Amino acid sequence: MHSSVQSTNQHVAETREQMLAGMACVDTSGNPRIPVLMEMVGALSRAGKPQEVLREFAKGLNKLQRNDGFISISTRDLPPGHYRITRQLLGGTPDKIDSTDPWHDRNEIPVHSGGFIGEIIRQAYPELIHHLNIKNDQVLGNALEEFGSLIAVPLFDNGEPLNWSISLRRNAEGYTVEQLEDAILRNNLVGSTVRNVLAAEEIAKAHDTIRREMHRIADIQRALLPETMPEITDLSIAASYETFDSAGGDYYDFLPLGRLADGRPDPDAPWCLLIADASGHGPAAAVVMAMLHAILHAYPYVADSPGQVLQHANEQLCAKRIEGTFVTAFMAIYHPTTRQLVYARAGHNPPLIKNAGPGGSVRRLEAVGGIPLGVMNDIEYEDAAVIIEPGQSLVLYTDGITEAMDSDGVMFGIEGIERALITCTGEPTCVVGSVGNALKEHEAGIRPSDDQTLVVARVFDG
Repeated sequence: MHSSVQSTNQHVAETREQMLAGMACVDTSGNPRIPVLMEMVGALSRAGKPQEVLREFAKGLNKLQRNDGFISISTRDLPPGHYRITRQLLGGTPDKIDSTDPWHDRNEIPVHSGGFIGEIIRQAYPELIHHLNIKNDQVLGNALEEFGSLIAVPLFDNGEPLNWSISLRRNAEGYTVEQLEDAILRNNLVGSTVRNVLAAEEIAKAHDTIRREMHRIADIQRALLPETMPEITDLSIAASYETFDSAGGDYYDFLPLGRLADGRPDPDAPWCLLIADASGHGPAAAVVMAMLHAILHAYPYVADSPGQVLQHANEQLCAKRIEGTFVTAFMAIYHPTTRQLVYARAGHNPPLIKNAGPGGSVRRLEAVGGIPLGVMNDIEYEDAAVIIEPGQSLVLYTDGITEAMDSDGVMFGIEGIERALITCTGEPTCVVGSVGNALKEHEAGIRPSDDQTLVVARVFDG
């Protein structure tokens, strides 16, 4: 290993010599300022808070060009001639420069006017002053009495001099015009860095707020889904629900159409089975899903026709005029006593019927169809009926499964579900596991681009 590293380093050195052949590289190894500058810009690039930017800048500047004092001024959001002293370091060390936070606690800093600083900021122009003599100032008092020279630099924000940087030395002629020129550029670049860090802080806070709201929406959304699978005579049920974001637009539900004397759902009465998919994903789709949930649970008539229920939901969604949003849905009414499934479709992929046992055939329920909900008013949805035989399974799914891509951009498709079902017993948990494993193998680590929901109901075979 050691020999390999030496060989690599030697090769790099030889390549460098070949590239620079005939050129004259100036030896900078004796320059003490370059290491300080490199250390400072590296530290500035890592700074995550405005105070850190100023601290690292002050430390580096103190090594390059020692100052005896420093004052920072802000005129932001103040009337002309008024200012805040946001930092005042007179004889301290540079690591104390971040002891206050004028960005977040600005209103707690006193506002002043007049005095020596008032005269400095009046012209909004850089100042170089020698033989400084400030005593009994109306704002600073005798705080500047020991200093003999200063440079004052306006710091611009969106073209306006909203802040000032004042550097002080005890020497009566401690600064040059060249140093003032450097300070104008250097201090304003640091000011830009501070603004960028502040912007990054605000973005991070906004992202955190959005993330928390997303999780709240997701919690609300999941509360609208069935907490447990319903007890329906001679029917076993399982479901899988995976969202692309924290919140999603997929929705499934079971609505009892009959109740016992004590108010509990009657397992022998008809049940409404639903799977739906709001276009898109994330919070917007979750809100539309919640709207559909409310519409269906407030259906004012006897739900004996899935097509009529879908027609009602379509009318309600169209009335909301949610531009660019639609919902695909499959709704069925299952009668446990006869095993009849009456169903209707609104733009949703056809569910599948899987015959019992490994190798059992699979067919699609596509006798009827229709356009998605919320697209066009005055749409009628037809009903169709099928008998689910003992041992057969009804498989409902959303297009996040069928449209899942592999690394070559090939979709999983309905065919992918059908292939997974062929090798499965048809038990709901077996179907969920088999389809889920086949889907993960197809995606091979690629993140899904949509919500993925699977609901399976199987009639007992004895």
